[in-house]
Amino acid sequence: MKKFIIIAIMFISLFGCKKKPSTIPGSLKPGSPEYIMNQGIFYLNEGNIILAERKLLTAIAKKPKLEGALNALGLVYMYKREFEQAASYYKKLLALNPRFSDAYNSLGLIYTELNRYNLAKEYLLTAANSKGYRTPENAYVNLVMLELKHNKLESAKRYIDKAMDKNRNFAPIYNLKGIIANKENKFNEALANFKRALSLLTEEDANILVNMGQVYIKIGQKRKALDALEKALTKTNSNLLKQNIRKLIETLSK
Repeated sequence: MKKFIIIAIMFISLFGCKKKPSTIPGSLKPGSPEYIMNQGIFYLNEGNIILAERKLLTAIAKKPKLEGALNALGLVYMYKREFEQAASYYKKLLALNPRFSDAYNSLGLIYTELNRYNLAKEYLLTAANSKGYRTPENAYVNLVMLELKHNKLESAKRYIDKAMDKNRNFAPIYNLKGIIANKENKFNEALANFKRALSLLTEEDANILVNMGQVYIKIGQKRKALDALEKALTKTNSNLLKQNIRKLIETLSK
Protein backbone atom coordinates (compact mmCIF):
# COMPACT_ATOMS: atom_id res chain seq x y z
CA MET A 1 0.00 0.00 0.00
CA LYS A 2 1.27 3.45 -0.78
CA LYS A 3 2.72 5.30 2.16
CA PHE A 4 1.02 8.43 0.95
CA ILE A 5 -2.46 8.32 -0.42
CA ILE A 6 -3.23 11.48 -2.16
CA ILE A 7 -5.72 9.25 -3.63
CA ALA A 8 -4.61 9.32 -7.14
CA ILE A 9 -8.30 9.43 -7.87
CA MET A 10 -8.39 12.90 -6.45
CA PHE A 11 -5.82 14.30 -8.84
CA ILE A 12 -7.45 13.43 -12.11
CA SER A 13 -11.03 14.04 -11.00
CA LEU A 14 -10.23 17.58 -9.86
CA PHE A 15 -9.00 18.71 -13.22
CA GLY A 16 -10.70 16.42 -15.69
CA CYS A 17 -8.99 15.02 -18.74
CA LYS A 18 -5.57 16.13 -19.88
CA LYS A 19 -6.17 18.87 -22.41
CA LYS A 20 -3.89 21.65 -23.46
CA PRO A 21 -5.25 25.14 -22.75
CA SER A 22 -7.57 26.26 -25.49
CA THR A 23 -6.56 29.00 -27.89
CA ILE A 24 -9.92 29.14 -29.70
CA PRO A 25 -11.07 32.75 -30.30
CA GLY A 26 -13.39 33.85 -27.51
CA SER A 27 -11.84 31.48 -24.97
CA LEU A 28 -9.37 32.39 -22.23
CA LYS A 29 -6.95 35.08 -23.27
CA PRO A 30 -3.32 33.87 -23.51
CA GLY A 31 -1.33 35.46 -20.72
CA SER A 32 -4.35 35.85 -18.43
CA PRO A 33 -4.10 34.34 -14.91
CA GLU A 34 -6.76 31.75 -15.77
CA TYR A 35 -4.97 30.74 -18.97
CA ILE A 36 -1.64 30.38 -17.15
CA MET A 37 -3.38 28.41 -14.40
CA ASN A 38 -4.76 25.97 -16.97
CA GLN A 39 -1.26 25.53 -18.37
CA GLY A 40 -0.06 24.71 -14.86
CA ILE A 41 -2.86 22.20 -14.34
CA PHE A 42 -2.02 20.59 -17.68
CA TYR A 43 1.61 20.17 -16.60
CA LEU A 44 0.49 18.84 -13.23
CA ASN A 45 -1.68 16.20 -14.89
CA GLU A 46 1.29 15.32 -17.11
CA GLY A 47 3.48 14.86 -14.02
CA ASN A 48 5.76 17.78 -14.88
CA ILE A 49 5.87 19.25 -11.39
CA ILE A 50 8.58 21.85 -12.09
CA LEU A 51 6.68 23.50 -14.95
CA ALA A 52 3.37 23.14 -13.11
CA GLU A 53 4.76 24.98 -10.07
CA ARG A 54 6.26 27.72 -12.23
CA LYS A 55 3.03 28.39 -14.13
CA LEU A 56 0.80 28.24 -11.05
CA LEU A 57 3.00 30.64 -9.09
CA THR A 58 2.88 33.02 -12.05
CA ALA A 59 -0.92 32.76 -12.12
CA ILE A 60 -1.37 33.64 -8.44
CA ALA A 61 1.19 36.43 -8.71
CA LYS A 62 -1.17 37.97 -11.27
CA LYS A 63 -4.33 37.04 -9.34
CA PRO A 64 -3.70 36.04 -5.69
CA LYS A 65 -7.30 34.93 -5.07
CA LEU A 66 -7.48 32.50 -7.99
CA GLU A 67 -8.97 29.47 -6.24
CA GLY A 68 -8.07 26.86 -8.83
CA ALA A 69 -4.43 27.91 -8.80
CA LEU A 70 -4.25 27.81 -4.99
CA ASN A 71 -5.74 24.33 -4.99
CA ALA A 72 -3.38 23.09 -7.70
CA LEU A 73 -0.36 24.55 -5.89
CA GLY A 74 -1.41 22.60 -2.82
CA LEU A 75 -1.26 19.46 -4.96
CA VAL A 76 2.14 20.42 -6.35
CA TYR A 77 3.62 20.69 -2.86
CA MET A 78 1.92 17.48 -1.78
CA TYR A 79 3.64 15.75 -4.71
CA LYS A 80 6.92 17.31 -3.55
CA ARG A 81 6.17 16.23 0.04
CA GLU A 82 6.54 19.83 1.18
CA PHE A 83 3.53 19.43 3.41
CA GLU A 84 3.63 22.65 5.42
CA GLN A 85 3.86 24.63 2.19
CA ALA A 86 0.95 22.66 0.74
CA ALA A 87 -1.12 23.29 3.87
CA SER A 88 -0.55 27.03 3.61
CA TYR A 89 -2.14 27.13 0.15
CA TYR A 90 -5.15 25.08 1.21
CA LYS A 91 -5.69 27.36 4.19
CA LYS A 92 -5.54 30.42 1.92
CA LEU A 93 -8.08 28.70 -0.32
CA LEU A 94 -10.45 27.95 2.55
CA ALA A 95 -10.16 31.52 3.82
CA LEU A 96 -11.50 32.59 0.41
CA ASN A 97 -14.03 29.77 0.04
CA PRO A 98 -14.92 27.70 3.14
CA ARG A 99 -17.09 25.45 0.95
CA PHE A 100 -14.15 24.13 -1.09
CA SER A 101 -14.54 20.66 0.41
CA ASP A 102 -11.58 19.02 -1.34
CA ALA A 103 -9.26 21.35 0.56
CA TYR A 104 -10.41 19.82 3.88
CA ASN A 105 -9.71 16.36 2.50
CA SER A 106 -6.25 17.43 1.34
CA LEU A 107 -5.44 19.00 4.71
CA GLY A 108 -6.49 15.76 6.36
CA LEU A 109 -4.02 13.88 4.16
CA ILE A 110 -1.26 16.35 4.96
CA TYR A 111 -1.73 16.08 8.71
CA THR A 112 -1.91 12.30 8.41
CA GLU A 113 1.56 12.43 6.89
CA LEU A 114 2.74 14.81 9.62
CA ASN A 115 1.44 12.42 12.32
CA ARG A 116 -0.96 14.99 13.72
CA TYR A 117 -3.79 12.56 14.31
CA ASN A 118 -6.43 14.81 15.85
CA LEU A 119 -6.01 17.57 13.29
CA ALA A 120 -6.02 15.07 10.41
CA LYS A 121 -9.20 13.47 11.68
CA GLU A 122 -10.92 16.82 12.17
CA TYR A 123 -10.25 17.90 8.59
CA LEU A 124 -11.23 14.54 7.08
CA LEU A 125 -14.48 14.45 9.05
CA THR A 126 -15.23 18.00 7.90
CA ALA A 127 -14.73 16.91 4.29
CA ALA A 128 -16.80 13.74 4.70
CA ASN A 129 -19.71 15.68 6.19
CA SER A 130 -19.62 18.67 3.84
CA LYS A 131 -22.97 18.97 2.07
CA GLY A 132 -21.39 20.10 -1.18
CA TYR A 133 -18.73 17.38 -1.31
CA ARG A 134 -19.51 15.13 -4.26
CA THR A 135 -17.07 12.34 -3.31
CA PRO A 136 -17.28 11.83 0.48
CA GLU A 137 -16.07 8.26 -0.01
CA ASN A 138 -12.59 9.78 -0.63
CA ALA A 139 -12.58 11.32 2.85
CA TYR A 140 -13.87 8.13 4.48
CA VAL A 141 -11.19 6.05 2.74
CA ASN A 142 -8.58 8.49 4.03
CA LEU A 143 -10.08 8.16 7.51
CA VAL A 144 -9.62 4.39 7.22
CA MET A 145 -5.97 4.94 6.29
CA LEU A 146 -5.51 7.32 9.22
CA GLU A 147 -6.99 4.83 11.69
CA LEU A 148 -4.92 1.95 10.32
CA LYS A 149 -1.78 4.05 10.63
CA HIS A 150 -2.57 4.44 14.33
CA ASN A 151 -3.58 0.79 14.80
CA LYS A 152 -7.24 1.63 15.42
CA LEU A 153 -8.67 -1.37 13.60
CA GLU A 154 -12.27 -1.20 14.82
CA SER A 155 -12.50 2.49 14.00
CA ALA A 156 -11.08 1.76 10.54
CA LYS A 157 -13.81 -0.84 9.98
CA ARG A 158 -16.47 1.68 10.96
CA TYR A 159 -15.23 4.13 8.35
CA ILE A 160 -15.10 1.33 5.78
CA ASP A 161 -18.83 0.89 6.34
CA LYS A 162 -19.43 4.61 5.93
CA ALA A 163 -17.44 4.64 2.69
CA MET A 164 -19.46 1.68 1.42
CA ASP A 165 -22.68 3.55 2.17
CA LYS A 166 -21.50 6.36 -0.10
CA ASN A 167 -20.14 4.31 -3.00
CA ARG A 168 -20.10 0.51 -3.15
CA ASN A 169 -18.14 0.51 -6.41
CA PHE A 170 -15.09 2.40 -5.21
CA ALA A 171 -11.96 0.29 -5.67
CA PRO A 172 -9.91 1.74 -2.74
CA ILE A 173 -12.60 0.57 -0.30
CA TYR A 174 -12.09 -3.06 -1.31
CA ASN A 175 -8.32 -2.67 -1.24
CA LEU A 176 -8.58 -1.48 2.36
CA LYS A 177 -11.02 -4.25 3.23
CA GLY A 178 -8.42 -6.67 1.89
CA ILE A 179 -5.66 -5.07 3.96
CA ILE A 180 -7.77 -5.35 7.11
CA ALA A 181 -8.68 -8.97 6.37
CA ASN A 182 -4.99 -9.74 5.83
CA LYS A 183 -4.16 -8.22 9.22
CA GLU A 184 -6.76 -10.53 10.76
CA ASN A 185 -5.32 -13.58 8.93
CA LYS A 186 -8.52 -13.94 6.88
CA PHE A 187 -6.59 -14.65 3.71
CA ASN A 188 -9.41 -15.88 1.45
CA GLU A 189 -11.44 -12.80 2.35
CA ALA A 190 -8.43 -10.58 1.69
CA LEU A 191 -7.88 -12.07 -1.76
CA ALA A 192 -11.56 -11.74 -2.63
CA ASN A 193 -11.47 -8.05 -1.77
CA PHE A 194 -8.29 -7.38 -3.71
CA LYS A 195 -9.79 -9.11 -6.75
CA ARG A 196 -12.96 -7.06 -6.37
CA ALA A 197 -10.89 -3.86 -6.21
CA LEU A 198 -9.03 -4.77 -9.41
CA SER A 199 -12.29 -5.62 -11.18
CA LEU A 200 -13.53 -2.06 -10.60
CA LEU A 201 -10.53 -0.46 -12.30
CA THR A 202 -9.94 0.07 -15.99
CA GLU A 203 -6.20 -0.41 -15.39
CA GLU A 204 -4.82 -2.78 -12.75
CA ASP A 205 -3.17 -1.02 -9.83
CA ALA A 206 0.37 -2.01 -8.80
CA ASN A 207 -0.23 -1.50 -5.09
CA ILE A 208 -3.27 -3.77 -5.06
CA LEU A 209 -1.33 -6.42 -6.99
CA VAL A 210 1.48 -6.22 -4.43
CA ASN A 211 -1.02 -6.57 -1.59
CA MET A 212 -2.42 -9.64 -3.33
CA GLY A 213 1.05 -11.07 -3.90
CA GLN A 214 1.89 -10.70 -0.21
CA VAL A 215 -1.20 -12.71 0.75
CA TYR A 216 -0.25 -15.44 -1.73
CA ILE A 217 3.19 -15.55 -0.10
CA LYS A 218 1.60 -16.03 3.32
CA ILE A 219 -0.53 -18.96 2.17
CA GLY A 220 2.33 -20.59 0.28
CA GLN A 221 1.07 -20.04 -3.28
CA LYS A 222 4.42 -19.04 -4.72
CA ARG A 223 3.46 -19.10 -8.40
CA LYS A 224 0.42 -16.90 -7.92
CA ALA A 225 2.51 -14.55 -5.79
CA LEU A 226 5.11 -14.26 -8.54
CA ASP A 227 2.40 -13.69 -11.17
CA ALA A 228 0.90 -10.83 -9.15
CA LEU A 229 4.26 -9.25 -8.33
CA GLU A 230 5.62 -9.47 -11.86
CA LYS A 231 2.47 -7.86 -13.19
CA ALA A 232 2.75 -5.14 -10.53
CA LEU A 233 6.28 -4.39 -11.73
CA THR A 234 4.87 -3.40 -15.13
CA LYS A 235 2.13 -1.19 -13.67
CA THR A 236 4.11 1.39 -11.70
CA ASN A 237 6.49 4.24 -12.44
CA SER A 238 7.53 4.50 -8.78
CA ASN A 239 11.19 3.55 -8.38
CA LEU A 240 10.66 2.88 -4.67
CA LEU A 241 7.76 0.52 -5.32
CA LYS A 242 9.70 -1.22 -8.10
CA GLN A 243 12.60 -1.72 -5.70
CA ASN A 244 10.30 -3.29 -3.09
CA ILE A 245 8.68 -5.55 -5.68
CA ARG A 246 12.05 -6.74 -6.96
CA LYS A 247 13.10 -7.63 -3.41
CA LEU A 248 9.96 -9.73 -2.95
CA ILE A 249 10.47 -11.46 -6.29
CA GLU A 250 14.14 -12.13 -5.50
CA THR A 251 13.19 -13.66 -2.14
CA LEU A 252 10.59 -15.90 -3.78
CA SER A 253 13.00 -16.95 -6.52
CA LYS A 254 15.61 -18.30 -4.12
